[in-house]
Amino acid sequence: MKKFSKLILSLILCTGGIVGCSSSTSTEITPQEAATDKLKVGVDLKFPPFSYIDENGAPAGFEIDVANAFGEFIGKEVEIVNTDFSLLIPALETGDVDILIADMAKTEDRAQKVDFSVPYRYSSTLALVNKDFANLHNITNDMLEDEFFAIEDANFVGLSGTKGVYYPQSKGVKVTEVTEIGTGLIEISQGLADILIASNEIHSFHAADAENTTVYEGIKAQDASNFAVRKSDSEMLEKANEFIASMYEDGGLYNQMAEKYDPIIAEFLHNDDLGLDYIVTPAN
Repeated sequence: MKKFSKLILSLILCTGGIVGCSSSTSTEITPQEAATDKLKVGVDLKFPPFSYIDENGAPAGFEIDVANAFGEFIGKEVEIVNTDFSLLIPALETGDVDILIADMAKTEDRAQKVDFSVPYRYSSTLALVNKDFANLHNITNDMLEDEFFAIEDANFVGLSGTKGVYYPQSKGVKVTEVTEIGTGLIEISQGLADILIASNEIHSFHAADAENTTVYEGIKAQDASNFAVRKSDSEMLEKANEFIASMYEDGGLYNQMAEKYDPIIAEFLHNDDLGLDYIVTPAN
């Protein structure tokens, strides 16, 4: 009887041990569960200093720092998914990525496919002007925008598919389209064209040929960049908007990033007076 009692006790302990093992195994994180703890961020890593691959082969740049901070904000590890810009929205739609943090502006066409957050950075609209043409027409930053676009003999050149074409056209101006930005820059430098419209990169274009070009900064239009999420992903959109709002608070992420990015942005724009604020602050 004692032997039988010991056997029963042994079986109970053994069974308890098995149940305990089973219970322990069931709490292990499966690959599927682990995936939910990752935030897959779609970025095109071809645009230094904003998003690129560094000398160690790792994603780096402004967008990457923002993405990592967002992951920390929502408690998820970030996985950067390098994706060509033209394929970012399809990747989001198919679930290959969870969110886009890729300097993407909201357009009517894009808004039919994905939902956009509030803006997190901005691009000015600037004009690169042939210096002789600017001197001839007394073009300065004090000139009103309407007056600038009303110069009758101005020959505009612009990169196809960009604001360099559609913005002057919205002002009733005829634009000669080019498929390579370098072609337009050569035409401005050589006086074959007079004006080229683009974004913040105009400062770099001018620095490359300050002898023959000048910059007109009187255009008020500004483009905003947003995070993009899948349609109806209201939870992710809400978190994105909360995070972006926090970045602009005193002591928020943008204040923390200024020391690192002020000199980087100044170098990129070839203008020591311009820093991080220039690309994250909306126009008045």
